[in-house]
Amino acid sequence: MGGGNHLMTNEDAFNSTIHRVSRPDRHHVLLESERGGYLARVGGECTLQNHVDDAAIWDVADGGFRHVTSGALVAAGSVALNAPTTVDGDGTSGTPCVPRHGPAELPSSYLATMREQGWVALPSVLSPETVEALERVGCTGPWSDQQQTSRHSLNQDPAVARATIEPVSLWVTRQYMGTDDIRFGHPPTVSAMTPDDGERSVQGWHSDFPYLWGIPDTVGGNRVPTGSGELVLGVQRNICVSDFRAENGATVFKLGSHALQQCPPEEWGLFSATYKAGHRAKHGLPYGGPETDVIEAPGGSILLYDARTWHRAGVNRTNERRGAILQVLIPSYIIPFVDNSEHLLAFLETDAAAELNARELGEISRLMTQQIVGPQGTFAIGINEAATRRMRDAVTASG
Repeated sequence: MGGGNHLMTNEDAFNSTIHRVSRPDRHHVLLESERGGYLARVGGECTLQNHVDDAAIWDVADGGFRHVTSGALVAAGSVALNAPTTVDGDGTSGTPCVPRHGPAELPSSYLATMREQGWVALPSVLSPETVEALERVGCTGPWSDQQQTSRHSLNQDPAVARATIEPVSLWVTRQYMGTDDIRFGHPPTVSAMTPDDGERSVQGWHSDFPYLWGIPDTVGGNRVPTGSGELVLGVQRNICVSDFRAENGATVFKLGSHALQQCPPEEWGLFSATYKAGHRAKHGLPYGGPETDVIEAPGGSILLYDARTWHRAGVNRTNERRGAILQVLIPSYIIPFVDNSEHLLAFLETDAAAELNARELGEISRLMTQQIVGPQGTFAIGINEAATRRMRDAVTASG
């Protein structure tokens, strides 16, 4: 995996292998009902389902829509995107549906790539309207002259919730982790990477939650000391609000490293060292030579990767902010990095939440609530403030 001190030269800081993801020429269509269900064709009949797999993928056709995998046609009163239309099909006659922006490829194709290489790009899977709203919330793109006034992106625009529950990436994630019961590791936030000043600390090499290799816990060890084998404990999702490019700070990876089942090499510059004051001035930037990778993708794309994958923050060498939503997804049996329940309750009181349909509200509520189901029913699990204070006092007392 390379040896020696990789922290000294600029050549090794900006010499990654570039993987360019092109903007698709066309996209499939999703047909969404008023309550949020997706029209799908299963077993020769049309039905509504709450997830998007291959059965829910359509193309615009003369007079209606053609089911991609079966070739079946359904008639529609209008084929204009975002115009309500009545779709006539077996079992769904008279169901009002709205055509929505869909993926460029079948969900099964993305899943196959994810399983093969541990990462996949869903190019421009978010609609241009959603991307524009995210830019406004994150104060990027046309809104770069403004400043964010709230840390709670979710409360500001329904586009934030809709982007974080994008159905194709969620289906791929659930299939890859082998469970439908998944959670957000922390609340969704639109972040903006500002231009580098040549002095600030740059996040070093690590793996994401819950592994967090390269990021010490309170006793100095890795939170998940082994690679977990075939059991996947986390998938990271980078939502590209802006175009992701090497020069504007796109994430730097060692693609395929999830299969190595180990921490990144210390000489590359681990997070545990690079965050310390003065490290950059003394040692330079973390390693970014030819053994590393950068995925360049257009705004509106979603990058999924196994949380064990070694990566670090890029460096924004442009004069513009680069926007993103960085989201970790975990199985329900993993404790989240942050208690999301209070964030969810605050969101549900906002105008942004009022604009979501029933499926969208149900999806984001499940993803942001840690639950336990037992003989006495279903309960939400959250932080206990008194117990937290007691634990912090004990840690302080122990030194």
